[in-house]
Amino acid sequence: MREQIRPPYYHETLDWKHLTAEYEPPFEFMTGARLWSPERIAEVQLARLQAAVQRASEVPFYQKLWSENGFTPSDIRSLDDLKRMPSYTIDDIRDSIERKPPMGDYQGLGLEDGAHTPLRLYTSGGTTGTPRPTIYSQWDREVGAILSARTFYMQGVRPGDAVINAWAYSTHNAAWIMDHALWQWLGAIPITTSTGNVTPTEKQIEFARLYGAASITATSDYLLHIADTARRMGLDPAKDFNFKTILSFGDTKAVEEAFGVPTYDSYAFHEVQYVAAECEAKDGLHIFEDAFIIEIVDFETGEPLPPGHKGNIVVTALYKTGTSQLRYNIQDISASYELAQCACGSWHKKLDYFQGRSDTMVKLRGVNVWPEACGKIISGHPGINGEYYCYVERVQPDGKPARDEMTIMVERVDGAGDSDRLREELAQLLKQKTGVAIGVELVERDGLRELTGHGHRAKLKRFEDRRGSIR
Repeated sequence: MREQIRPPYYHETLDWKHLTAEYEPPFEFMTGARLWSPERIAEVQLARLQAAVQRASEVPFYQKLWSENGFTPSDIRSLDDLKRMPSYTIDDIRDSIERKPPMGDYQGLGLEDGAHTPLRLYTSGGTTGTPRPTIYSQWDREVGAILSARTFYMQGVRPGDAVINAWAYSTHNAAWIMDHALWQWLGAIPITTSTGNVTPTEKQIEFARLYGAASITATSDYLLHIADTARRMGLDPAKDFNFKTILSFGDTKAVEEAFGVPTYDSYAFHEVQYVAAECEAKDGLHIFEDAFIIEIVDFETGEPLPPGHKGNIVVTALYKTGTSQLRYNIQDISASYELAQCACGSWHKKLDYFQGRSDTMVKLRGVNVWPEACGKIISGHPGINGEYYCYVERVQPDGKPARDEMTIMVERVDGAGDSDRLREELAQLLKQKTGVAIGVELVERDGLRELTGHGHRAKLKRFEDRRGSIR
């Protein structure tokens, strides 16, 4: 028999009063930190940044990165000094895993630490490459859940609401942190359906009606699929349910039109959970500035950009202990807003809505083209249902130099009419908006599910690079 060891009981291993004093739960947040002045925000950020830098200085990944770039923790004397710290990307994380498999040398805690403190291990979905493991300490987990609960409360979920959680329950963090937030920090009742691969969409619709669900949380793609499925079942998504609000990621306008209730967007990713959320003003995403510092940097130089300029999102998490994220260039595309008080009363800075990933950008005849932008351009066309998948190939026409060509695959709706005409209309629209010719390939309803991972991926795959050989 193995040695008997007393477990690190969850209720004993965290100072809960300290946690909620540092990071206010949703009800307290609405009249507390949400309304802090810019001066108060900056003061708290600097203190938490300096503490986060000290924690990271003990991690081999940061020791190596910083020494190679001549940076030391003592360089951070003001928030403006943050730009002196070198940033890093997913490629650096992959190098770290290669140096020290399987966890990498970027973790602040190891699995062995679970003997004395509760830990969770999740990995990214692997949408853009090898999955990235992340260890979450109990502190990280609870702060992340509080930030998630703040998001849901800001967007209309209230205690006692039943909420369909239609995110994929897998090694990815997303569905789990939403459940945790709804149940433990909001008093809502999560109905954990997961995706359509786990609980058929028809059954999720039945649950929503049977239990009078007040909300659903899912990607906009899946929410639109739910609405479409409901119609095929003879139901009206806007009239035959008890929905009060919808928690979406992506094209909220189409979802709002389908369900007839307010639909809100957010920004989050695997390592840090919820970063920013849309409020009732629906004018950008409020950054949780007591937990994050967000920069927008130039795609090529990495230099910070002023408000209104599109670039890569660089995230510095101020609360993390299991792993640190300090100037992590996530390569998601957005822009920041000019600092101003929102109509909701908050001074927390705003982030523009997610606009794609810079690492999927393709240069066609000198023009930068993003798959996500192509999907958005054609999304409103009545002949298609909004599903899309892009791929790029290296082609060599007869007697001409080889060049890159992009094709977008889309699902046509029933009764869309002449395929050649529809294809031509979409191609013209894309060329008009992007300035370059993009191929269009039509498939039937649900024809892209296998390529995008619709129904089982936390984040749908929208792009494939097929330039391995010349066609």
